[in-house]
Amino acid sequence: MYDVLVIGGGPAGMTAAIYLKRANLNVAFIEKGAPGGKMTETYLIENYPGFPSINGADLALAMYQQTLNLNIPHLYGEVKSVEKTPEGFTVKTEFEEFQAQKIIVATGTVSRKLHIPGEDQFLGKGISFCAVCDGSLYKDKTVAVIGGGNSAFEESIYLSRLVQHVHIIVRSSRFRAEEALIKKVEAVPNITIHKENETLAFLGNASLEKIRLLDKTERKEWELPVDGAFIYIGFDPATQFLNNLGVLDQDGYIVVDENYETKVKGLYGAGDCLPKKTRQIVTATGDGASAASALVRSYR
Repeated sequence: MYDVLVIGGGPAGMTAAIYLKRANLNVAFIEKGAPGGKMTETYLIENYPGFPSINGADLALAMYQQTLNLNIPHLYGEVKSVEKTPEGFTVKTEFEEFQAQKIIVATGTVSRKLHIPGEDQFLGKGISFCAVCDGSLYKDKTVAVIGGGNSAFEESIYLSRLVQHVHIIVRSSRFRAEEALIKKVEAVPNITIHKENETLAFLGNASLEKIRLLDKTERKEWELPVDGAFIYIGFDPATQFLNNLGVLDQDGYIVVDENYETKVKGLYGAGDCLPKKTRQIVTATGDGASAASALVRSYR
């Protein structure tokens, strides 16, 4: 049995594991994908202190290397359920079970879907949620990026270096992206921004060929020919495995107190899976450190 099992290997989870190990607790973290979470899908990070500009995968690797240096076990698997037991908790994955006295959940978020016609049909056949993963498939082609926040604008800049043209589709008249990012995008010659356009459907045969849009200013539908589309409209918490414990709010985020503990004693939350206004790498690492520190204090 572990003293603490951290569920999630992103910036919050790895930070928590590092703090717990340094407090001499028997800790491991479990992650179904590559350690680093969404950092591994981000081409360039320019707002993490100490690194004016760094590739997301490189930052993720640096954090992961620190866990390796401390001999923190990395368990592989997708968590399906967490059950409270007299001794602590049982964590079940597809194939294994793990026991721990305490748990920190730092599973972050998953990309939000549009839930419109053609989205599921063309997923992997023109539609993607990761420009860093799939952008090279569209070299010298035309793509759309759907969304008006930081992620959409950051990945549009990345794609503009690979593809012939990028169309950014924004539903509203205002952007949610930072002003510095907006100015960068507006200076890129092969990026066109379509404001006040709602995405209605993805169209094609064997693969994506065009997007049906509603121009809300002109009040008319039109079709945009593209070879690929990247969706960045936000994220939903990856917390479904906690549904039975009653610790989630109506949107699926983990409700915690000032010590990052839920109403289930010994169960903590950290990072982007908490209800908060700012979701950045630096805030996730801060949550991981705070949750781990509070947990360590509970032993005193």
